[in-house]
Amino acid sequence: MAFVRWRLGFLVGTTILVHLVESESTTPASQTNVQYNATWESLDSRPLPQWYDEAKIGIFLHWGVFSVPSFGSEWFWINWRENVSKYVEFMDKNYPPGYTYQNFARDFTAEFYNPDDWAELFQSSGAKYVVLTSKHHEGYTLWPSAVSFSWNSMDVGPHRDLLGELASSIRSKTDLKFGVYHSLMDWFHPLYLRDKFTLFTEQMFVKQKSIPELHELVNAYNPEVIWSDGDWEAPDSYWTAKEFLAWLYNDSPVKDTVVVNDRWGSGIPCKHGGYYTCTDRYNPGVLIEHKWENCMTLDKASWGYRRNAKLSDYLTTAELVQEVVETVSCGGNILINVGPTKDGIIAPIFEERLRDLGSWLKVNGKAIYSTKPWTFQNDTLTSGVWYTQGSENDVDQTVYAIVLEWPKEHQLLLGSPKLTQDSKLSVLGGTGQLEWSQTSMGVLVQLPERDSLSTDWAWVVRIEGIDTVRYNATWESLDTRPLPQWYDDAKFGIFIHWGLYSVPGFGSEWFWNRWATNYSEYVEFMEKNYPPGFTYQDFAPEFKAGFFDPDEWTELFQAAGAKYVVLTTKHHEGYTLWPSKYSFSWNAKDVGPNRDLVGDFSDAIRKTDIKLGLYHSLFEFYNPLYLMDKANNYSTTLFADQKTIPEMYELVEEYEPDVFWSDGGEGSSVEYWQSREFISWLYNDSPVKDTIVVNDRWGDETMCEHGDFFSCADRYNPGTLQAHKWENCMTIDQVAWGYRRNAKLSDYLSIEELIYSLVSTVSTGGNLLLNVAPDKDGVITPIFEERLRDIGSWLTVNGEAIYSTVAWSSQLDSANSNVWYTQNKNGSAVYAITLSWPQGNNLILGSPRLSDDSTVTLLGEDQELEALKDVSYSVFGEELGNPTSVDEFLSSSDKESWFQAMNYEYRAMIENGNWDLSCDKKNHLNCKWVSKQDTSEEIVQDKDRLVISHRWRASDNKTLVIFPNKETVRTDWAWVIKITSVLN
Repeated sequence: MAFVRWRLGFLVGTTILVHLVESESTTPASQTNVQYNATWESLDSRPLPQWYDEAKIGIFLHWGVFSVPSFGSEWFWINWRENVSKYVEFMDKNYPPGYTYQNFARDFTAEFYNPDDWAELFQSSGAKYVVLTSKHHEGYTLWPSAVSFSWNSMDVGPHRDLLGELASSIRSKTDLKFGVYHSLMDWFHPLYLRDKFTLFTEQMFVKQKSIPELHELVNAYNPEVIWSDGDWEAPDSYWTAKEFLAWLYNDSPVKDTVVVNDRWGSGIPCKHGGYYTCTDRYNPGVLIEHKWENCMTLDKASWGYRRNAKLSDYLTTAELVQEVVETVSCGGNILINVGPTKDGIIAPIFEERLRDLGSWLKVNGKAIYSTKPWTFQNDTLTSGVWYTQGSENDVDQTVYAIVLEWPKEHQLLLGSPKLTQDSKLSVLGGTGQLEWSQTSMGVLVQLPERDSLSTDWAWVVRIEGIDTVRYNATWESLDTRPLPQWYDDAKFGIFIHWGLYSVPGFGSEWFWNRWATNYSEYVEFMEKNYPPGFTYQDFAPEFKAGFFDPDEWTELFQAAGAKYVVLTTKHHEGYTLWPSKYSFSWNAKDVGPNRDLVGDFSDAIRKTDIKLGLYHSLFEFYNPLYLMDKANNYSTTLFADQKTIPEMYELVEEYEPDVFWSDGGEGSSVEYWQSREFISWLYNDSPVKDTIVVNDRWGDETMCEHGDFFSCADRYNPGTLQAHKWENCMTIDQVAWGYRRNAKLSDYLSIEELIYSLVSTVSTGGNLLLNVAPDKDGVITPIFEERLRDIGSWLTVNGEAIYSTVAWSSQLDSANSNVWYTQNKNGSAVYAITLSWPQGNNLILGSPRLSDDSTVTLLGEDQELEALKDVSYSVFGEELGNPTSVDEFLSSSDKESWFQAMNYEYRAMIENGNWDLSCDKKNHLNCKWVSKQDTSEEIVQDKDRLVISHRWRASDNKTLVIFPNKETVRTDWAWVIKITSVLN
């Protein structure tokens, strides 16, 4: 035992000496004298070392004993211990009874591990830092830790200091920074389990294992990244995280260069740390104020190596490049994970992806390294175009437009950059300047031939001399701001009306005003149910929100298919759902639920890809300051200055919404509300300046005139294409926006009516904002839930025809008023949405003209539909007798022969009727029904015979689509036909 301890001490001490020498070059010449206290307020004030933000790309390595079974994931041990069936079956099939996880360690041999080879690969990939799992949750350390006796890579397995060897190779062979991942917890360590049993009131594991390991790692290997994990079961106080970080920042050998992430205790991720990781594979798609990192893995199913992974489980090079581009554009770094084998091999599929990325970065690295986010992250017109901007040292402030999909005819349309006559455009890896022109839509760039460029996955347009955009506080300036693309792509949002009016749950959300102005039904309701002297303020203590679960709400909105949600932070009653400093004792924190309802909801929404929106009423029914300003004909601005405007800034700065939905501005001017000044700040300087969208309710004469999108009036649905982006805000309860306890089933829109609203809105260029009304307890009642889940199930099948679509040349079919159209962005497909099932399974479309290459499919079904182009279908008369009908004939097997009658006359006798189908010899589509007794084309009225005439003509450009049987399709309400290669 003494010999073992001496050996470990010698190795650790030697490593300390070696790595201190090797790391001298990474320490800045001037040391900072700032001391950080063990508080998050102090620790969070430490500036992030510049190298990390400039690096952009790192390599993550998940390597450990889990690499031996290499099945399932790196969580193999715990999944096996918890009897997850596939893991149990794997062990039963492949290993003898009594086999333990520790038995795997001896097979963790790393015999082909060559850290120099790894270092060369990482350098070739274009990465600037590498992070190795020094210890995962299994507790096995890849270095000879003095506090992990017989459960480390020196004592069992490869008998090597795997971590030290890689650190040495990285520092001696490359210019990459070296970092370590460390799990605070060990799943099954006896001391950890004991502390856990005490609900973490004791810290034996932390004091004897976790914190000593961290000090060992820092002192021995001088890592420039400490990537903490395994924190979520206990608070940061248990882990003594703040104390460790204070030592790391003040006194450690890497105090000036080290960066740390945010996983230091439950509730800490995305709130504290040098940079945020938030969740695995975190990629918000929008600019985040704090530095963040997207830790993701090339194997989509696992971080550790899997022997049974399929090719389809790995990201393609194009997908990897896209992930890099989107991440860097939004201000993040990307940490790309690979899982080496137990032998120490980085599998060829991983190597190929990394070398491909490196070759792309050799050409396009200027658009990635040392860049910063631009004013816009992605283009407002063309999807798949992301932007970065040159560093502060770039005197030209060059902007890079990174194009993920090669445009048709080499023409790229950009909506975000504003160019001047001196602007210069070029392609990285290309030669010469690009031709461009300013059009009414945006900047049209002529790209070179694709084959002339040296990259296959994404292409970068370098833009020099761009016009810096700032928006003045005038409508003329503000209205020029391009609409952020996410909003037009989203199409469908949820509106939530919730406030004190939910307590009486009667009439509408205007309850207070209606009662105060003596509406009879409200007065009678109060007299019948409440004592004399009861005030509206007395409702507030009953607004308890006792069943409000923001995670449940969020799950429902995700299931509904919504892409954004707008919550009423304050309605006209003035009660705020957040603890506003400007609404003392009249907010949800001070009276009622005693919670920050907006904050709780915001936190839940941020865990998803749904955008957060906030509704805010400019005016308040009975605020004394507002009434005073109103009495002065708004010549005074006490209410706007002291209440409304400060509230709006407070909401944006505290919750960073993606939608600001203003209301209650009518009756007073934009000058009174200072609306233009506020929107100018939103667009130029707010934390959401690049993503925020606002509506049009900012004062007199702004509705349907100014704003990112027009709402015009409640339930606005013009039914025709509009020139400006618009929104149909409407409510499932046809009577009220707020919850009503006495609402009847007939008051609620049916699912068919809701889908009609969605389809007709999106077809004509709008978004649908669909309102639900929770009750005073925070419950979204079953009728609302059912409607939302039904919409979600429909969108699961048909969302392709809704999300990210654009209006087609026809919105409503010329021959069928039940059919609406949308189109995908690149114009390759048109979607015909029929709101009723076609009679006889035969749908006639008047608007699309099919080409010879057209395909017609029903979304949700695999089978291509049969379609006849350039036909006209007309029916005259009616069936007076009881012969076989025309629809029955067309749905019979005989129709196949009829459709195939090309160059000869095919005559079909209808059973029980003296009728023939006569087709033109030259055009089999030109057919008519004729009576053997009367060969005229006129209607023949004979109650004993089929009195109907079908005529087909090739001149009217209509399309006949043959549907499958209704009972075989996946949706019950509206059906979408996808048509490719249309001629119009």
